[in-house]
Order: sequence, then C-alpha cells, then structure tokens
Amino acid sequence: MCSTSRPAGTARPASKPHMKKTTRLLALALVVGLSTPLGAQLSRDAAIAKAEAILKHLQEGKTAEIVKEFDDRMAKELPEARLKPAWSGLVAQFGAFKSITERREGLMEGRQAVELILAFEKDTVVHRTVFDASGKVDGLVFRPATAAVLRPPQL
Repeated sequence: MCSTSRPAGTARPASKPHMKKTTRLLALALVVGLSTPLGAQLSRDAAIAKAEAILKHLQEGKTAEIVKEFDDRMAKELPEARLKPAWSGLVAQFGAFKSITERREGLMEGRQAVELILAFEKDTVVHRTVFDASGKVDGLVFRPATAAVLRPPQL
C-alpha cells in the first residue's frame, strides 16, 4: 500500500516539457472513484487479469465491453463515446505499443487497484484500474509512468 501527499485526482508537476501535454491528454481518460473505500474483493490474479482484459479491449476498439465492467457512476462519467478515442490518442502521442513491462496490484485509498506499466516506442505510461467491492471498475486512468503509486511486487 502506498499513499501520496497530493489530494486524489491532482497531477504531479511536469518534470519535462512534453509531460504537460502528456498529462493533459491522459487526464481526459481519468475518472477516479469517489465512493467509500471498501477493500479488495478480487484475488490478485483476477484483478490483474481483468485490468489486462480492459487494456486488450481498448486496443481492439471494443470499448462497449469495457463500459460493461464499469459501476454505475463510471458509466455516467466516462461513457463509451469519451473512452473510444483513448487508445488511438495514446498511440498517436507515444508511438506503437510494445509491451506490459510490469504488473502491480494493491490498495489505493482503501480500494483495490491494478497498475499495468506500458512501454510504448517513445515513453512509458501507467494504466491504473480501480475496483469497487463487487469487482466493478470505479476508476480508470492513463498517466505518465512517474505517476504510478503502487509499489512493485517484492521478490
């Protein structure tokens, strides 16, 4: 578990000139849940698999499949029409997707979260998925990798 000193939903200061543009683009896909913290309900492997499935659907343009996984509030705040251009925007800005370089799972503000560290040609991005107690998605964000908050798994 890791906490930040900034209030939820605020961006880190950009350390590179291109980071301001990155933060603006990625903030469009940001919807972090504001519900009461409920704790983890999915197993670690199930949560990671669900986050990876969301990423795969996004890559394939199957945004309707992603929206089905949203809780009611997320479905209202991030409708399919807003989600649809997210992947093409990432690829346009960062180049071709190469791989998932790391998978992290843990608690963030009392809710289960998964961070997939994504390597693109030009930069690295964190894809964070936050789950409610029933396993529904109540937060989804793409940010610069420096905005990752979960600790890497200990070996």
